[in-house]
Amino acid sequence: MSYQLIINDEQLADYCSKIENSSAIALDTEFVRTRTFYPHLGLLQIFNGKHAALIDPIAINDWKDFLIILNNPKIEKYFHSCSEDLEVFLRYFGIVPTSIIDSQILASFLDNPLSCGYANLVKKYLGVELDKSETRTDWLKRPLTERQCQYAINDVLYLFPLINILKSQLSANNYLQAAYQECQMAVMRKCEVMDPKEAYLNIKNNWQLKGKSLGQLYKLANWRYKLAKEQDIALNFVIHEEVLFKIARYLPTSLAELDKLGMKGKEIRLYGQTILTILSEPIPDIPPILKVSSYPNYKYITDKLKQAAKELAKQTRLNPDLLLSRRLINQYVKWRASKSGDKPEILIGWRKDLFEKYCFDIDDA
Repeated sequence: MSYQLIINDEQLADYCSKIENSSAIALDTEFVRTRTFYPHLGLLQIFNGKHAALIDPIAINDWKDFLIILNNPKIEKYFHSCSEDLEVFLRYFGIVPTSIIDSQILASFLDNPLSCGYANLVKKYLGVELDKSETRTDWLKRPLTERQCQYAINDVLYLFPLINILKSQLSANNYLQAAYQECQMAVMRKCEVMDPKEAYLNIKNNWQLKGKSLGQLYKLANWRYKLAKEQDIALNFVIHEEVLFKIARYLPTSLAELDKLGMKGKEIRLYGQTILTILSEPIPDIPPILKVSSYPNYKYITDKLKQAAKELAKQTRLNPDLLLSRRLINQYVKWRASKSGDKPEILIGWRKDLFEKYCFDIDDA
C-alpha cells in the first residue's frame, strides 16, 4: 500500500483533515536512545485504515491539528507495546494520546506471551512475514531510504487489521473490556512522574544500606537523576548504578578513593569533586528500606497468590503470567502491610472479581 511522506506543516494539516473523523488510527514511533535520558524522535507513522503516512518530525513546526487528533477520545489509538512510544509523546508533545489500545496487551489475553513481538503476531494472525532488517537503523539520519520507510510504515499498516482481529476474538470470549482496562492501567503507570527524591528507591540492593550510607545514597541518586534529565544523559552514563551504590556504602573522601570504587577517569574529572562535596553535606535521616521479601508473611502470601493464579488460569484459560506477576505480588504485600495508599491492581478492575476471594482467605488465615 502507498503512503505519504509528510515533510512540512501544510502537508501535515492536510493529512490531519483526512483522518480527523476516523474511528481509529494506528500509531508508531521510530527513535534513537543509546546514551540519552530521553528518546530522540526520528519518525512517526500513522494509518487510519485508508490513508497511511510517515511524518518527519525534524521538518515539522506546527503540530496543532495532529495534537487535536491525539486528544480526541472518540478516536481509538492503536499501538504495539506502547510504553516507549508514550515516553516520546510526553517528551515531544507534553501529552499522552487518549483511548489507547495496545496489541501486545490484547494478545496476552489470547494466551500469547506477555511480551510477544509485533512481527510474531503479524505472522500468526495475518500470515505475513515482516522484514526486520532495519530494526537497528539510525532514524535521525537523513535522507531516509525507501527500505527504511517501508519498514516503518509496515508497523502501522498491519497493526490496524491485527488489532481488529484481536478485538473480535476477545469480544467472542468476553475478555475485551478486561483487555481495555489493562491497557488503561499500563498507560497510567507510564504517566507516573518520578520524583528525584525517590530515585534512591530504584537503586538495586538499596535495602542493604542503613543510616549514613542510606542517607548518602538518597542524596547521590537525587543528584544523578536531576543531572541526567537536565543534560539528557542516560543514568548509567552519568555514573553506573553499581558504582553509585559503592560510593554510598564506603563513603570515600578523595578522588583516588572514587577511582578505586570504579569511577572512570572522565567521570571523576566531570563529577568527582561534586560527589565529594555532596558526601560532605548534611546527611538526611532516611527510614530503613524493608526488603519486600522481609514483609510479614511474604512467603505465605506469595505461595497463596501463585496457587490462586494457577487455579484461575485453568478456570479462565488466561495466561497465569498475565493474571499475576512478581510486581503485582509485591504491590499487594506492601499495601497489605500498610493498608494505605491506592489499592493494589489485583483488587481493582478485572482482576478484583478473580482474586478478591483469595485475598479474603489470606486475611482470615
